[in-house]
Amino acid sequence: VRRYEMLNRPVVLAGACENWRATEHWKSRDYLLKQTKDLTFRATSGTAPFAAQFTMESYLDYCESDERLLEEAPLYLFDRSALLDDNNGPLRRDYYPDLQESCPYFDPTAGQHDLFRLLGNDQRRPDHTWLIVGPKRSGSSFHIDPNATHAWNATIVGRKRWIFYPPGRTPPGIFPSPDGDDVAMPISVGEWLTKYWDEHRQNMMESNTDMKPLECTAQAGDIVFVPHGWWHSVINLDGPYNIAITHNYVSRSNLSNVLRFLKTKQSQISGCRDRPQTAVQPERLYDVFRTALLDTHPQWAKEAEAVHDWTCPTWKDNQQRGDTTTSNNTPGKRSNKNKWRNGKKRKQQPQDYENNSILSKVKR
Repeated sequence: VRRYEMLNRPVVLAGACENWRATEHWKSRDYLLKQTKDLTFRATSGTAPFAAQFTMESYLDYCESDERLLEEAPLYLFDRSALLDDNNGPLRRDYYPDLQESCPYFDPTAGQHDLFRLLGNDQRRPDHTWLIVGPKRSGSSFHIDPNATHAWNATIVGRKRWIFYPPGRTPPGIFPSPDGDDVAMPISVGEWLTKYWDEHRQNMMESNTDMKPLECTAQAGDIVFVPHGWWHSVINLDGPYNIAITHNYVSRSNLSNVLRFLKTKQSQISGCRDRPQTAVQPERLYDVFRTALLDTHPQWAKEAEAVHDWTCPTWKDNQQRGDTTTSNNTPGKRSNKNKWRNGKKRKQQPQDYENNSILSKVKR
């Protein structure tokens, strides 16, 4: 926490989930189909006009089909309800007890982690936990995680290639509006790689390490910590399918920025607008969350509110992003409103790479 979360730096926790039951069981198609019988999951892509619901069987059939190889932007299963605590379904039982054992800090019930739990049950808070499944070449285009949250992403099946751009530096080919409400970008990860890879490689030669992009490959069994305010993109490397679990959270380290975001950027709050009957809505989220904080962690709330400016340069009160590092090439095709959104405990031993463009790995 001190070396990475408090400094807002990404890191790979190597082998952190390698002994989870999910890491072994979910490699089996038959097992997945048995555990998800009669369930449907949400999938979409950059070229799809709207999301669709799939059974796990039909989606895995798609992942294994030859037709999928011809698609520029493969369908990506990104489901927000399959792993919720309220459901306690079979897939959740395959990982949650092991998460509590191997990564107790990431346990949402631990108290000091995942402060949005103070809002109440899963239905009252913004979307936060996702099951992610995708074929080879699928992935997520560049984005900043929603509501100024941190995230962890557990690679369960397959490998993922990550690209990170630090706060204050926008990736080439990504064009956010000055207020951050809209972003224009290539329609798929593949299009970005085709058009902007050379420019990205030049950026990797940046001498200022604070502004240098980072890359890593997460192996099955690794967990990636994604700090708030970092642009990142992910591409799945293996077939026929890749599976991950991701969870967004608020902790003491990003609390001041989350409170400021909820108070000053209500138009960008996401993950609750389509659930008006159950979720706390954007216009009330700051007040409800602040009240819960004052009741349970009054000192943390006071400390966070004593910070009078953003501590992460991704956001600015004057709505002038001041970012001069964006690409000069033609903007991409897509503009999305409120796109901000996918074992045994062992002593951690830092294992930093000589090439500082590669994320540090901490062995579990």
